[in-house]
Amino acid sequence: MSKQQLSICLVNAPVLSVVEPWYDEPDFGRTGLACLAAYLREHGFDRVTIIDAKFERLGFSECVDRILSEKPSIVGYTAFTNEIKPAAYVAQKVKEELPKTCNIIGGVHVTAIPERTMEEFPMFDIGVIGEGEETLLEIVQNTIEGSALNGIPGTITRSGSGRLERGAVRQRILDQDTLPMPAWDLLPAAKTYFVQTMRGCPLNCVFCMNPNGRVARNRSVDFVMDELEYIINQFKPETISFGDELFSVDMDRTKSLLDAMAKKRLGDHVNWDVQTHVRFVDDEMFEKFKKAKVTRVEMGIETGDELALKAMGKGTDLKMIEGAFRLAKKHQVPFGTFFLIGQPNETVRSILTTIRLAVKMNPQLPMFGLMTPYPGTAVGKMAARGEGGYRLLSTNWDDYNKQIGGALEFKNISRWQLEVLQATAYLSVYLFNFRFVDLFRFILQYRVGIYHVIRNLLWRQKPESKKNRPPDYDSITSGNGTVSEQDMQKAYEHWSNYQKHSMVDLRKRRKAKEAL
Repeated sequence: MSKQQLSICLVNAPVLSVVEPWYDEPDFGRTGLACLAAYLREHGFDRVTIIDAKFERLGFSECVDRILSEKPSIVGYTAFTNEIKPAAYVAQKVKEELPKTCNIIGGVHVTAIPERTMEEFPMFDIGVIGEGEETLLEIVQNTIEGSALNGIPGTITRSGSGRLERGAVRQRILDQDTLPMPAWDLLPAAKTYFVQTMRGCPLNCVFCMNPNGRVARNRSVDFVMDELEYIINQFKPETISFGDELFSVDMDRTKSLLDAMAKKRLGDHVNWDVQTHVRFVDDEMFEKFKKAKVTRVEMGIETGDELALKAMGKGTDLKMIEGAFRLAKKHQVPFGTFFLIGQPNETVRSILTTIRLAVKMNPQLPMFGLMTPYPGTAVGKMAARGEGGYRLLSTNWDDYNKQIGGALEFKNISRWQLEVLQATAYLSVYLFNFRFVDLFRFILQYRVGIYHVIRNLLWRQKPESKKNRPPDYDSITSGNGTVSEQDMQKAYEHWSNYQKHSMVDLRKRRKAKEAL
């Protein structure tokens, strides 16, 4: 088989039900798939197709038909935890029609619990752990050459006897400028583009598994500017959102990028927003945000409780938080906040403290999520063991949504009470600051999510819909239906060891590179 004969499909599976429309019905394509496609094309593989079913609003049958029409030799799926079962369903349907097709699963979920994922979903032939570009390329090259797929670094595969075999740890790509611009042309034109200018986050938050590692790896200012100008000129989007975990973690480089954006007057042509951290902003940074005409700077605050801040691994305190937002207001930079209700050992009093802080800060866009015990996180480990005051409510990955999922409550605070406090938080910020028009706009924009919250509060039902659920969905994706304490403990230990190994190796490689 030649490069020209090999057909590769990269897939973001359909949504099971629209619970959180900003994630479930996105107005943007999946950046990670565009990155993988670009890397394959750069190495001579031109028959690459992206099928982003969420973005294109495809149902399961439409998605499967699209994949089958390409007659692919390899299908690569990406999945967060709440997307893993829909991806498995599509993979099984493809396998039934094209049994020789190689189904590959990548993304955060399989990275956190590789063995568990492969055991639970046998329709996947290979799991990719961590960054996918180099690993996927090696899989594709071995497929053409007829070489073994077992033992490739960054993979987990099945032997002929069915035993799982994991390859060596795949080292992260230090020089991000060696990666090509994402293949945006393989996705339909979008209103919003998520642009990644760096990978990695140095923080160690208890609720995040930090899939890109704790070493921030930047792309150069020139590289980023080329991509921004290409997107604006080619697709004329309404918004560019920077998808970096911490946009300004390298403050000097970020200021140079903001200078370049201001010089090119990009803010005159497109709205743009970023997510960052209160530790990595200062007076000069906000001045440059203003000159570059940022639409909104979003910062993760998580909680207003001082003890919880110290325990969560975020490296912040209330003084630092309040200082950052004073600077934002000084320079008249619009800002948003992320709060997360359900910190370890949370109480009603600590949640009300968080709400009071949010009212005081009065962000343009407040966001209040409910804690989700994702595999590979300290919270996931605690919830499985019944620590931190947690009680695990669901072992169904479909319930592990980002904002509204129903997987967790506290022994002393029920899920219903958490949802009441979440609704109270939103209303408090708008009503106590007399922002009645903004409240109406917020309700209009997030009406589907609000509907599910109200539905849960009134009828205490899970945020689940049968609308898009195929009749054989549960029989195909149910797996063994359990998440044991041992599963979550192994996930946390696996990922902690992986992060430590990667950081040590990255430091060695950086020192060697500097010595040249």
